[in-house]
Amino acid sequence: MKRASPHWSPEGTRATMKTIKKSNTQEKDFIFRSPFKPQQQAQNIQTCLESIHRDLEYIQYHGYDEFTKRRATYLDDDADAATKDNENLGSAFNGTLRDYQQFMLERAKKRNTIVHLGTGMGKTLIAIMLIKEFLGCAIKGNVAAGGTKSQILFLVPSIALAVQHTDSLRANLPCKVETACHTSSRSARARESIAAADVVVATHGSALDLLNHYQDILSLTDVSLLVIDECHYATGDHNYATILRKYYHPLKEGKRQRPRILGLTASPLINVSIRTNEEKLQSLLSEFESIMDSRLVGFPSDHKLGNSSFSNVEQKVVGYESREIVILPNQGNWKLHWSRKNEINQLQYLCNEVGLRVTAAYVSKLAREVSRNEFDQETSQQCENLKSYLIYVENHLNELIAQDKAGPYGGHTDKMRKLECLLTTVLKEGSGSMEQTPVGIVFVKQRITAIALCNYFRIVGNEQARSIDEETRAQKPDSDNHTNKLNECTDESNVFEDAENDNSMDFTAFHKNNAQTILHVPEKGHAARNSAMFRCDFVVRRATHIFKYMNKANSLDKHQLEELEDDWLHQMEDIRSIIGKLRLRETNVLFATSIVEEGVDVEACSFVISFDALQNVKSFIQMKGRARQKDARFFVFADSGINKQHLTLENASSVETMVYRFIAKREVEYIREFNSSRDNFKSCLLGDEEAAMHRELYTTSMSSVDLSSSKSLLNRYSLSVPIDPSNRTSKQAISLHMPLYKDHSLVLPTHIPPDMRVINLPSLFNGESRKKKHSLMALAACVRLHRLGLLNDRLLPLSDADMKSWLIENALNDIPPCEVIPLRSSETPRKSTPIVVYLYKLTQYGKIFNEEENSFSSGDDKKFRLALASLSPLPDDFPILSYHHSELGCIECNVSFVGHEQLSEYQWDRLTDFHCVVFNARWRRKSKPRWFSFDDDLLTKHRNPYVIGCLDSNDEVHWRFIDSIINDFSRSEDSRKKAVRSYDSKLISPRVCCPIYNPTTAYILYEASGKKSEDEFATSEFKSFREYYATKYALKINPQGKMFRARRIWEFPQSSNTSDAKPQAKRIPFIDIPQELCSESIVADPLLILHLIVLPQLLYKLERFLTVLSLIKHATSNYPTLGKCLSTIPVDSITEALTAKSCCEATSYDRLEWLGDAVLKLLHTDALLKWKRTSFLHEGYLSLLRSAMGSNERLCNCAKITGIADFILLAPLTRAEWKPCGLRHLTRAVVEDDDNVRLMKPSDKVCADVIESLIGIIFLHHGIHSSMSVACELGISFNYGDADDTVTWSDLSVDSKLIDFAASFLGVERFQSPQLLVEATTHQSCLHKPVPSYQRLEWIGDAVLCLAIREWLFRFDAKLAVPRLVVLEATLECNESLAFLGFKEGLCKFIDHRDSRLPNRFENFQRDLEKMERGLWCTDPPKVISDVVEALLGAAHVDLGFAQGQKAALHVIRPILQSICSLTVSSDPSWNVRGILHPKQHLYQMTGGIVRVRAYKGDKFRGLGIPWFCSEGNKDNEGYIGVVSCKGLTIAAVWESSSRAAINVSCSLAVDLLAANPHILDKLRDFHLISKKYP
Repeated sequence: MKRASPHWSPEGTRATMKTIKKSNTQEKDFIFRSPFKPQQQAQNIQTCLESIHRDLEYIQYHGYDEFTKRRATYLDDDADAATKDNENLGSAFNGTLRDYQQFMLERAKKRNTIVHLGTGMGKTLIAIMLIKEFLGCAIKGNVAAGGTKSQILFLVPSIALAVQHTDSLRANLPCKVETACHTSSRSARARESIAAADVVVATHGSALDLLNHYQDILSLTDVSLLVIDECHYATGDHNYATILRKYYHPLKEGKRQRPRILGLTASPLINVSIRTNEEKLQSLLSEFESIMDSRLVGFPSDHKLGNSSFSNVEQKVVGYESREIVILPNQGNWKLHWSRKNEINQLQYLCNEVGLRVTAAYVSKLAREVSRNEFDQETSQQCENLKSYLIYVENHLNELIAQDKAGPYGGHTDKMRKLECLLTTVLKEGSGSMEQTPVGIVFVKQRITAIALCNYFRIVGNEQARSIDEETRAQKPDSDNHTNKLNECTDESNVFEDAENDNSMDFTAFHKNNAQTILHVPEKGHAARNSAMFRCDFVVRRATHIFKYMNKANSLDKHQLEELEDDWLHQMEDIRSIIGKLRLRETNVLFATSIVEEGVDVEACSFVISFDALQNVKSFIQMKGRARQKDARFFVFADSGINKQHLTLENASSVETMVYRFIAKREVEYIREFNSSRDNFKSCLLGDEEAAMHRELYTTSMSSVDLSSSKSLLNRYSLSVPIDPSNRTSKQAISLHMPLYKDHSLVLPTHIPPDMRVINLPSLFNGESRKKKHSLMALAACVRLHRLGLLNDRLLPLSDADMKSWLIENALNDIPPCEVIPLRSSETPRKSTPIVVYLYKLTQYGKIFNEEENSFSSGDDKKFRLALASLSPLPDDFPILSYHHSELGCIECNVSFVGHEQLSEYQWDRLTDFHCVVFNARWRRKSKPRWFSFDDDLLTKHRNPYVIGCLDSNDEVHWRFIDSIINDFSRSEDSRKKAVRSYDSKLISPRVCCPIYNPTTAYILYEASGKKSEDEFATSEFKSFREYYATKYALKINPQGKMFRARRIWEFPQSSNTSDAKPQAKRIPFIDIPQELCSESIVADPLLILHLIVLPQLLYKLERFLTVLSLIKHATSNYPTLGKCLSTIPVDSITEALTAKSCCEATSYDRLEWLGDAVLKLLHTDALLKWKRTSFLHEGYLSLLRSAMGSNERLCNCAKITGIADFILLAPLTRAEWKPCGLRHLTRAVVEDDDNVRLMKPSDKVCADVIESLIGIIFLHHGIHSSMSVACELGISFNYGDADDTVTWSDLSVDSKLIDFAASFLGVERFQSPQLLVEATTHQSCLHKPVPSYQRLEWIGDAVLCLAIREWLFRFDAKLAVPRLVVLEATLECNESLAFLGFKEGLCKFIDHRDSRLPNRFENFQRDLEKMERGLWCTDPPKVISDVVEALLGAAHVDLGFAQGQKAALHVIRPILQSICSLTVSSDPSWNVRGILHPKQHLYQMTGGIVRVRAYKGDKFRGLGIPWFCSEGNKDNEGYIGVVSCKGLTIAAVWESSSRAAINVSCSLAVDLLAANPHILDKLRDFHLISKKYP
């Protein structure tokens, strides 16, 4: 067995280890040592600061555009370009056809065919390839066989499509292509060009005109191929049907008579509704095929590609309210020409559609551009009257806008307001680069709407661009003011920050921010257009005919024409130019009518908006089909006021699906017949692989592979396997994952099971050529991969979706739905008389609380306790609730059951009234006049409905006290003032009052202090109380008025007590208040107020406690294993697992979710490893399956189906989010209909997180086996355990040294299957061994190590937040740490490999460790070392079980864990962990994602002028420069010999720089916001 290259010296390793093991202190220092010496580090930081300031100044003086251009000269971003489809406008196609395209092309070669494919799936490409076939290999376009002229006729429904297809055909065909449109039959020169053309692209109207009148120019007898795009129109009286009936069907079916027909459509059946049955569909399709004389070909119903092509666009409805804004001024007195009436009616329609603001902007342009209607004999005076009328309309609309009479949305209709907000939101989602800017189309019904919208958004976009240019391109100051200007630039960024944050879909807020849009068009310039958010254009038919006429040549002289060339709105621009600008993203929003619906190739669109309601299914399919980008979206506007829409989005989608399924079902047997008739070779006695070799063909139900494509398909599979990116860096590295061809055998990659890896060539083929033998073996390998399920039926590698669907179908059980048992009846209490309530006494106590309580209660008649009157019995084991008040100290509450009582309806009303009074006094928003009212119906929405009551000293309902409180509350303001005026000098009991000058603050009045208003004030600033109130509040009081001794009421806490700090309680001092300036509070009893101080906090905790108990009860009834586990876990721990971050509590489920994620990862790893149908898969595929099992989507479904989502704690204790049980708000004595109890629903991510947190807490308290049982019970994992654990290479001898090393390295005593150690140390380059490589065990070990690290960190420090835990985890499991731990123990000498690069990398790593000067992050260890470390951990887990695997993982990383522990032992309780954090992860955590880290080849940075540092060696040598940047602004750049070290060291330098200079981080955040504004 080859262990290492001769250049590799184990003695050198041992020498290195002696150096490393000198002391634990030295090892710890090496792991966390800074790459730079202190003096050098300070100098580097200073140089970086100077560079950052220099770049910021350059941006301030020259602008961000110039800065990026300067950097682009030196740096290539190397960003991955988005892949384009094969139908780009005007571009040549150089690839190969897909399987389905080739199949349909073959059918079209043999007979008339209608190709039914979704938009963007290559219909035009099939047509081009068929045209090539008919024209022949050498296209000359003159005389065909037999001497008869032969042309290709390509029919299209619109000019836009004619232009597009002409460009595509010219780019792909070496022949003459001409276009025939509405002017072609009128020009003799155009007709001559058509006659000489090989391919004629014609609109249906032009073609019919030529056939009717110029058959010497165009005749179907001379046409060999007739292509009909959007052929679904060939019905009824459409020109398509007319051409076919009149000129095609009369021709004989013999040779050279009828042309071949190719129809192209995405929606073959258009006159279909939701009520159409299958019989009607069959009739429509038969009629359509009869007219076309063709057979429709599409996808079968089980074809995944076909199904996905009709449903890959996200669809949403945007509702709006329609209302007529204003009636335009009467035109009757303006003496207008009669033809203008209908034209002006368009303005009224436009005003109703989009509002006054857009209409005014359009009318302004219209008045300038309209000209005399000479055709209808309009006089010049009538034309001038029209312009005057339009100017009057414009002024009238602007006046209404200025007077705020333009409706509730500032001159917009609700429909227009939502369109503007939607476009703003969608366009802001782009990354900022021109290549990734969202591009879309807005479809409208009327031409005038498209033009007016385009005009408005051009104005808005130009104003935005001009504003940005004015703010960012300031005049360059003198050199002495550079620093001041830099600060100004930073301050200005706040403007952009505010604008950036205002990016919500709140239409009202958005409208208010944009209500003052200026409607004057600035001069268009290149800079303005590039800076604008809205870069608009429009496509309509005859834009100059909106008003007759808009031709600028009729209205302007030559000089004006030159001035307004770019600013003329109504002009017919070349559609080729418009589409081209859209593709280049010079235009990002295109407003269009139905002219663009069909076929126009705008696949760059990421969104499509239908501004009007859907008219028909065909229009819906065509509009949606314009969006061809990944994750594209389709929005439909719908009037919310119309109960029954003409065609809803839901119905349109249903009809589309119905038609597709009908056609797909019809195609199944046809395609299968075609596949089965390909070959009748009988191979009964031969295996599938040998049979395929004999036939030289292998066919599946959906595809086939032959000798010409077998090798490429096998290579495609090998390259598709998910492998580490480092293995794709070179040809030599990737070759280890490719098939190995020998003379008579083929060895597949090492992830294939050993007994299936070798393909042997039958002796029958030994005499074939070397090339053919390789192709035959590759063909057999394809058969084997397909039989193993590694190639799908299309003979393509499995995609993520394939793996996920296969796993869910074959492995994961359906999540069992739960049967939710309602905790109480859905009926209100009044429907059952008497009403039974369960009384629970709320006993509050505390040292200061008791003192205050005793000072107010002087007799038994005044003693009371608040009580919880519940409509259902509550659990007995209530915890003691507590809250720390800033003035009352610690308050605790004991909840105890008193008994149950039967109430009449009258008593229930009194109790609910008291409930309202209590919370109106304690929980009402005093800043707004919003009062609580009780609603019985709301009780049914609570899991444990209750009201607050009051008990006397005998634990009975204190009706007398309840009545007195209700009566006090019902008093008027005057009555409460009179009550204070009636106070004697000695009050019977203290009362709560509010000063009239500050009604939001309450005071407890005790007794008269003996002072008068004219007496001396407490401070020398004022002479008397009277002067104080007159000066500060402008109030005049009686000089002889009484002053009462008072004390401010206790502070009302507004949130739950989440802080661990318990400050000492503060005593409230006494003051003097004038009697005549007070009014009694709505609840004037201070003792009741005392009991209400922390009542919301106590009830909030009580409700959370009851929610947890309800979950346990629910789980016990439906999921016994889960219920059993939860019932033994403390309630506080379960509460933490259910608490979302939205609760704003001190603890949430974050930490438990982080731990539970690792538990699920290991559970899924074990499940896939033990199942025989997945155990042999490549670890890349296993990772995909593991991700599918633990995906948020599946975990979210689990939470919802099992009912766990209903128990998630979401609402924080705030007055806006938490309302007491049964209460709703009243405003001005009117009930708010939308102010019910807020039923917050958790997001999908929160649902998934809670499932993981529950798994995490079960693991902590019950272990891995209970976690597995619960996961299987919930349907998020499985436990088949049917894989054969027998090691197929068990006869292989294992080196005793390897066993001893592994036992020492892992900290275990023995191995049951030591052969696993051979697998764990076998590199993938060892193709000669019958042992698989370590990749599978490394995949297992990754999950083992992940859980071990997370559990240790979780238990290590309960205060560590998840972001810090994530960074610590990255430090512990990163390649540098694991490689260091493995290398120092001598692991490298046991790695069996055949990679010639590894010995040299081992030696380089050894030299880095020997120096021990620059720390761990400056090293670049071979990844194979860390992989083998994880593989050994995986072997321990597989061989010895979970416990031993976790123990081994902690044993391996123990040195780093000890270092972390030693760093935490310090006088500083917050212990600085910067030294032990992975620099890259630490930087990302510090900056929040605004920086970018990349490594460049050293020669790329030469001459750039950016300071870059070198820690050792000669920086002129070949190496890498790690760069940390923010939107192109360089923060740190460091040269190192390897890319990984360069990245780590540059990140380390950036972390130190930003930690020492936090103001730089603030400036970078501002700069990041500013730069995002640039496209």
